[in-house]
Amino acid sequence: MKLKHLTILLSVIFVFLKCNIIAIANDNPLVIGNHFFASENYDAAITEYKRFLFFNPDDTRAAETYHKIGLAFRAQGLWQDATVAMRNAMLHATTLKEKSEYQLDLAVILLAVKHYDLARLELIKVMLRNVDDAQIKRSLFLQAVANIYQFRWEAAREALQNYANDEKLNRLLEEAVKLPQKSTRFAKVLSAIIPGTGQMYAGKWRSGINALLLNGVLGYVTVDTVLEANYIDAVLWTYFIFQRYYRGNLYRAGRTVEEFNEEVSHRAAMKILKRLQEIAKNP
Repeated sequence: MKLKHLTILLSVIFVFLKCNIIAIANDNPLVIGNHFFASENYDAAITEYKRFLFFNPDDTRAAETYHKIGLAFRAQGLWQDATVAMRNAMLHATTLKEKSEYQLDLAVILLAVKHYDLARLELIKVMLRNVDDAQIKRSLFLQAVANIYQFRWEAAREALQNYANDEKLNRLLEEAVKLPQKSTRFAKVLSAIIPGTGQMYAGKWRSGINALLLNGVLGYVTVDTVLEANYIDAVLWTYFIFQRYYRGNLYRAGRTVEEFNEEVSHRAAMKILKRLQEIAKNP
């Protein structure tokens, strides 16, 4: 009888130990992965996280594990891999709040690779879900950032109305809305009449003078060839040389104005983003 009781007791202990060993073995990759992640050894962390997912694909911690993989890839600048991992985290999320959190981090990745429209789409989904006030506030902030990078000042101002009421920020946004923008069409018209003046209009005097002198010399040679009755040479010179540089002058005039407008808008965007950082640090 005692032997029977002892056998049962040992069996229970054996099963208990076996279950604990299995649990420790299953959890161990997560523990090691978290250690590597904290040590910024992201490749090793990703390996351990993937090991855990391989043996536990349906574990309730799968979503958070995919999330950690996404963060590790993001830290290394591997944006495509980070995007895939974040989408997997969203797929395995068990609650709407958890899914929204991963969606916000996905939006950050999309902003980093300049996929602003895709980022806004994810953020709108978070807004429509309307689960958590803190997530809504973060979504508004990220929407504003996406709009600022695209120089969509009115949309950025609308998003920030519900995020922060800051006098300096409002003033910077107002200045951005009223930024002076030069016309590419007007620049091309100027350069069509007098080559180089379109570049001068955009503030690029050296480029404008260079275009004026070059096209002036080429035009002079073309006219001189015609006056000397070398019509075949004149046609060939006009078609293959002068026309090429004249059209290039028109293109550069428009492109120079676009670069000028982009530079002005970029400076305004950097000022606004700097102020947003200050607000985020000292709410």
